[in-house]
Amino acid sequence: NARRIIGDEARLDRTRHEAAGRRGATRLVSVRADGRNDLECWMIDGAGHAWSGGDVGGSYTDPSGPDASAAMVRFFLEGRSDSGH
Repeated sequence: NARRIIGDEARLDRTRHEAAGRRGATRLVSVRADGRNDLECWMIDGAGHAWSGGDVGGSYTDPSGPDASAAMVRFFLEGRSDSGH
């Protein structure tokens, strides 16, 4: 499903993320012609539908995955500086 959203024509930069005791992941970033990133997708090894990086005490969380909340905050803060607002 993620590949359909990204599209076949997108130029993607791929970065592999691995950390001891955590699920590995591949970060895909769609790079526009002007060099800005307008889309970011994380493909997490062996992940189901749980919230990646969530607290072990929460429901439907996967504490062994990358921290999805931190990744989203970083993405939106980086994009905000590019928007000119």
